[in-house]
Amino acid sequence: MNRPPTWMHIRIQGERRGFGLWLPLFLLLPLALVVLIILSPLILISVLILLPGGRALWALRVLRAAFGVFCSLRGIRIDIQSRYQSVYISVV
Repeated sequence: MNRPPTWMHIRIQGERRGFGLWLPLFLLLPLALVVLIILSPLILISVLILLPGGRALWALRVLRAAFGVFCSLRGIRIDIQSRYQSVYISVV
């Protein structure tokens, strides 16, 4: 299983000045767990509604796939350049 990303580096370069910012993504994981706990009754209701149609497992697989996409962000690099600005995003 992949590990979730821990840091995101954002660098914005303007016409005259630029700045860089390191965001600790590992601090967002406890917040994501709190949101998941708060939304768990809605997830349970949706699973119970989809149970007679045989799609309850599909609803649970969506959560697993969303976490898998988040974990796959490690190593992604986005570089956007225009004539006057440049934005660079890297997920470590």
